[in-house]
Amino acid sequence: MEIKVYGAAQTCPSCVGAPSSEETFSWLQAVLGRKYETALTFEYVDFEAAPVEDDWILAIKDDVYFYPLVLLDGEMIDEGYVQLKKITQAIDTRLEKTAPE
Repeated sequence: MEIKVYGAAQTCPSCVGAPSSEETFSWLQAVLGRKYETALTFEYVDFEAAPVEDDWILAIKDDVYFYPLVLLDGEMIDEGYVQLKKITQAIDTRLEKTAPE
């Protein structure tokens, strides 16, 4: 499974008091990496500096989503002030669906 975080160097104006996108990515990588070990890969995308604009970047720039925007295998699971519980629930649900019976 892949965790992808879209963010920018500047904190989201609507997320005053929240950690930066880069801090959020580092925190998620550390916490989720310990909990799920090799089940996850991580990628950080600075949407302001990305050489190619995908649909997620365009949506952030159009104010459809706040950043940091967290995706699990291409599916949006949290945005803005990121909450660990939402992310772990999404990962656990995905792991349950793929577990052998």
